[in-house]
Amino acid sequence: MKTIVYGLLAAAVWTPVAAVADDSSAALAAGGLVFTKQADIRMASEDLFISPKQVKVRYEFVNDGKKDVQTVVAFPLPDIDVREFWYEPLGTTIGTAPNFMGFALTVDGKKVEAKPDERAVLDGRDVTAQVRAAGLPINIIGDVMMKTLDRLAPALRKSLLAQGLLEGEKDEVHPHWIAKTSFWWHQVFPAGKTVIIEHSYQPVTGQSFFGQESLSDKDEGRANRKAFCIDASTRAAIESRIAKLDKSGVNAAYLEDYTTEFVLKTANNWKGPIGRFRLTLDKLKPENVLSLCWDGDLKKTGATTFEATRDNFAPTRDIKLLVLQ
Repeated sequence: MKTIVYGLLAAAVWTPVAAVADDSSAALAAGGLVFTKQADIRMASEDLFISPKQVKVRYEFVNDGKKDVQTVVAFPLPDIDVREFWYEPLGTTIGTAPNFMGFALTVDGKKVEAKPDERAVLDGRDVTAQVRAAGLPINIIGDVMMKTLDRLAPALRKSLLAQGLLEGEKDEVHPHWIAKTSFWWHQVFPAGKTVIIEHSYQPVTGQSFFGQESLSDKDEGRANRKAFCIDASTRAAIESRIAKLDKSGVNAAYLEDYTTEFVLKTANNWKGPIGRFRLTLDKLKPENVLSLCWDGDLKKTGATTFEATRDNFAPTRDIKLLVLQ
């Protein structure tokens, strides 16, 4: 396994260092397409582009069977724990639910409007009907949830608290369930034919600060080194750059970090391995640092981009990308 780290660190950003402990947001993992497994449909190729600001995927699917296959294909968005993120900030999102990642889809070059499906789940139970009957949105993205809670009648608030759908006391209540969202559509895979499916979205990229303690031998440092395969030489290089930062500046000895996750293992839902896989990573600025766990080499293809290709690829891990600036 290799650690990939490229580039120099940029100058300090404009966020006050006093906010280091609080001004962070969570990354959420999204990924590839899923469907009810079919024996005859294989992924001939996947071309995957990942940056902290955009994910683009181009698939070529081939039906090796003698009959057309019609099935439902879905793109699951990340689950949102509405209780957790009532108090803690999410990473980057677009607008409001349900399409808070700006998911866009084409099939054979033609735009397809996928249908959203939102579900509320509490302790493994589907409570969507109860949430909707109360007039509450499923997701907390945007300001609709807060405004609706403020207008709840006392009797309804008491009932929702008793059901466990809300937590808190009196007027200080917050929702309590998991919001599950997916986009789906009916797809025909003609026998012996290739179907090209492309989709793009803005990932929910987390943002926080990266300092000396982020590489330490304590819990945070050990977690970072494991998550991004930061080995001894990479650690030394990053520490050296942190040491050169202006400690009297607005960011003191902290870098800004962005983490972007992609669920790659869903590719194993299709027939066999991916025939031809190409990964492109973009660190956004030439001076930024990029690091991730990857089995194999990455080839520099531009000032900010790196690529890797694999044949007959059956992914065994998902992608977790770290960009430092």
